[in-house]
Amino acid sequence: MTSEKILTLSYHLRYQGVNVSIRSTMMASIIWNKYKDEFNLKELKEALKCVYVKNKEDIVKYERSFDYVFIFNRNTKNNPADQEHIEVKEQIKTGHIDKSKPAQDTTRETMIRRRLEHKKVVDKSILDDEINKLNSIDYRVYDICKDFSKKIANQRSIRKQKNKSQSVDIPKTIRKNLKVGGHLIDLVTKKPPTHKSRHIFLCDISGSCEWATTWFFSLLTGCHETFDKLTVDAFDHRIIDVTHALDAEYKNSFQVNVGLQSLGLRPRGHSDMTKAFTEFLKKSDLNYHTDVIILTDCRDWTGKRIDGILESATILHQIVVKSRNVYIFNPEHKIRWNTPTSCVRDYQEAGAKVFQTNTLKEFAKVIKEI
Repeated sequence: MTSEKILTLSYHLRYQGVNVSIRSTMMASIIWNKYKDEFNLKELKEALKCVYVKNKEDIVKYERSFDYVFIFNRNTKNNPADQEHIEVKEQIKTGHIDKSKPAQDTTRETMIRRRLEHKKVVDKSILDDEINKLNSIDYRVYDICKDFSKKIANQRSIRKQKNKSQSVDIPKTIRKNLKVGGHLIDLVTKKPPTHKSRHIFLCDISGSCEWATTWFFSLLTGCHETFDKLTVDAFDHRIIDVTHALDAEYKNSFQVNVGLQSLGLRPRGHSDMTKAFTEFLKKSDLNYHTDVIILTDCRDWTGKRIDGILESATILHQIVVKSRNVYIFNPEHKIRWNTPTSCVRDYQEAGAKVFQTNTLKEFAKVIKEI
């Protein structure tokens, strides 16, 4: 049976923007019913904290709510302070501060204003917004991005487990049993891959792509462990391996950008695709089990054409020949791909597969499939 105090605590936490699920409330009730007579208040507070607090930003909210429910409001059904709390709560709901109260309520008005300021919750619809419109400093936006990347990691793990499981291959089973009238006598199982895949991410950090690279790198920090072998290189006119930076702790995407620059990356106005692709081709050991993923807007401003063929596209074709797949994530809208300064068509003719990745959801969709 769920305790009234636990329900009240869950309500207060949800009201402050803490993610409290029904399962969390049920688990907290189990702890309360089992240990309320054994634990002192401090021990009970720590035990429930393990259930409710999932982000360090929620610690202050939890402690404030716990103190109110179990200490401040204990055994005080008609406490005037409790009535004041209810009035404050109602005013926060409406967003209106009642100024008709006496002058001694100034402290309460201040508290209401502060809580109204902190009430703002970032809408998860930002996953559909264009990446260049996201706030790189707001840690809440980055937290949503990080949580989203964990979902990507889970879906990738599930897909990999299905590939490794000895599940029945329906098409092959049907074909094999046609000789016996279609009766499923012999089952053909799916064979797991014999070799692990290697993924190499090549990210453009020029002025026009730096913002997209930063958010893409932020997504990778949460799901990079689901890749068998992963390498992340950043390029403008040269290539730098930034794979080890995926394990760093970041609070927002702006720190990601600063962290990458601390490795020696200094974004220029335009990237030299020809020079970068040539260096990549020399340093990378490419084979049939390697997928190359290039994040770029496909604008080779400094590229030269020889007999009408773009020089960087010629080098990219050599990368395509030596690799299993070459994917290009383009953060621009498709409507801008066929402009005179865009070389998307040149890269497609070289054998690369180009995808639009203008939002976090579009990024996630292609990451889950590779």
